[in-house]
Amino acid sequence: LLDPLIVDTGWPESTLAASFSAGILLIGLGSTLGGQFLDRFGSRVVFLVAGLVGGSSFFVASFTTNLAVFFLASALGMGTFGALGFYHITMTAVVRIHPDEPPRAIAVLTIWGALASPIFLPLSAWLVQSVGWRSTTRILVALAVAAFVLGAVFVDTQADSTGPSARRSLREVARQSVSTPEARSFTAAVAFIGVTISVVLSYQVPIMVAAGLPLTTAGFMAGFRGFAQLGGRLPLSPLVRRVGSGSALLISVMAIGVGSLLLAVSGTVLAAAAFAVVAGFGLGAYSPLQGIHAAELFDHRSLGATMGLYTTISQVAGATGPGLAGLVADRTGDRRWVVALAVTAAAASAFSLWRGRSASPSPPQDAVQSPA
Repeated sequence: LLDPLIVDTGWPESTLAASFSAGILLIGLGSTLGGQFLDRFGSRVVFLVAGLVGGSSFFVASFTTNLAVFFLASALGMGTFGALGFYHITMTAVVRIHPDEPPRAIAVLTIWGALASPIFLPLSAWLVQSVGWRSTTRILVALAVAAFVLGAVFVDTQADSTGPSARRSLREVARQSVSTPEARSFTAAVAFIGVTISVVLSYQVPIMVAAGLPLTTAGFMAGFRGFAQLGGRLPLSPLVRRVGSGSALLISVMAIGVGSLLLAVSGTVLAAAAFAVVAGFGLGAYSPLQGIHAAELFDHRSLGATMGLYTTISQVAGATGPGLAGLVADRTGDRRWVVALAVTAAAASAFSLWRGRSASPSPPQDAVQSPA
């Protein structure tokens, strides 16, 4: 939606990119609280609040002609949807539905999640050229609200508000993230890769267009990148069994970095396809591996808050990405320079994970079951 927004409104790219950063920041600030909210009240309440507040905010953003109102409303909508509907919520919910086999449950959940990009990115590109960015936003938000309502109707994972998970403070949950060398390295790695992911997801289509692809082709390739995430999720359990969750996570981060580098030269269909396959593998494997590795490292009694904390770390760090990318694009006049930011952050994440694995290697998880 970035270029259509700029053409229609004349608003500066750096400000629009900063609104995306603000949304990421709100996701980050709200995710730990969202996880605690889930621990205390269950998924039904969480999904209903997400649909009501997030949907209303995005609808306001789709109608306004005032940049400040758009900035605040879109950021609030994004923050609400993310803090109350991202993987830290859905992974926790699915683990509570299937407490006997969490790795398999997470793998299957994220396989379904991988279908989002190949459906909605090409759909968005087609809609925005057919009906404009405002109607496109309303259609996408209506579908998202419908999904939250369906989730509230059919899924009800309740938590005992008097149990140990409810009594654990945010300070106790946060203390876990720096309690050991491996935990500290994992925390740093999540922060760095959060920057890379936010830059790639917000700028993948604009960078491909800057490199020479038409918008519809770039949108299709971005969707193909989402479909390629299945390549990182289908072989997930065998990979974890063979090398362990920590080493598998390192492989996924390195793939995200290489894929980001390929994005800079994605001006042909072949090069864009290479980006889609490599980055898709890395991003596809990363999301479930982060959850699986966190579940191995930390106390399960407050799983929602723990998952939320790592979403907070990733998103707060990642919130700097699109804003910095917008500044780079404005200053250089070439969006392809944005890739340097993504690759540097991915390299820092990989180094942190490598240091953590060297300090305290985890054994391969022989008990992980296949998601098939």
